[in-house]
Amino acid sequence: MSGTDLDRYAPTGPFGHVKDAVLRAKMHVERQLDRATALHVEPRRRRAVIRELNFELCSACNLRCKWCSLDSKLRAGMMKIETFDRVLEEIVDTSRFDVRVLNLHHSGDILLHPRLRAFLESLDREKARHDVFPSVQALTSATHLRGAAVDAILETDAVDWLRFSVDGGNPAAFEEIRVGAKWDEVVGNIHAFLDEAERRKKTVRTGIISVFETSEPDITPEFRELVQRVTNFMPRLPHNWIGKADLGLAAEPAELEESAGPTGLCKFVLSQIVVLYDGSVTLCCNDLNAEGVIGNLADSSLYEIFRGPARREHIDAMRANRRADLGFCGTCTQA
Repeated sequence: MSGTDLDRYAPTGPFGHVKDAVLRAKMHVERQLDRATALHVEPRRRRAVIRELNFELCSACNLRCKWCSLDSKLRAGMMKIETFDRVLEEIVDTSRFDVRVLNLHHSGDILLHPRLRAFLESLDREKARHDVFPSVQALTSATHLRGAAVDAILETDAVDWLRFSVDGGNPAAFEEIRVGAKWDEVVGNIHAFLDEAERRKKTVRTGIISVFETSEPDITPEFRELVQRVTNFMPRLPHNWIGKADLGLAAEPAELEESAGPTGLCKFVLSQIVVLYDGSVTLCCNDLNAEGVIGNLADSSLYEIFRGPARREHIDAMRANRRADLGFCGTCTQA
């Protein structure tokens, strides 16, 4: 696989470079308009617009991946179905909420939750009751993609898009990156799931997210075959989670300037929010260890937290280029 294979906008065909330029310009304009709307228009409306609402059904993970900052020993736990249902009941009120995407993942793996089916059935009921409902997505390591978990996914219509984390592109790189996972087991589980979905004539949008150490990884035919079976493929290079220097990644040029700290407004803080397993609410999907908590559902509604002073203070500080003063966000270079 060449470096351009890692870029979904890589030029192809005689007009590839033109297409590439147009797509990149379109993405840039859309991103700027989206940010301006989220910053200046949506806060003045009654409805809270949340582009991505993440649920941490399970904070524990059975893997110790090479570039992941999650510390499973800090706060391993499982979300109660009552917490989940309370949030669903709140966000389906379209006079107060416009939620675009529900992600059933955050730090741990959702398939480790012993009551996974109950959560998916709850989503099924809410979807049936409402004409408009957010797109539901889930991400899993697929180490536990078997048995009851497969049945729960295929026997409900809860998940619209199921993605699998399969890094490295070959067995050795995979097991070096995803410590604790076995290549044959994970690849076998995904193939078996796809086979079972076909057998049941169940249409499920699927995807593979892959982290590669270099832009020219060693890709095996087995991995190519797997990628060809899913709906889409999302290759990535490693990144520093919230600026964690201990992950062994080279710093970006801007990070090498001692005087340059993180600045500007982060797209994650502006567009998403995360409900942790215990009802705590944090600012963004990079907060795997609950360092940026801004409220708890035991004390306030999700609406009150999203529109509340703690989140607003973070946004105002970022706009004033005081991001380095923020405890959790102060080391993050996410734009």
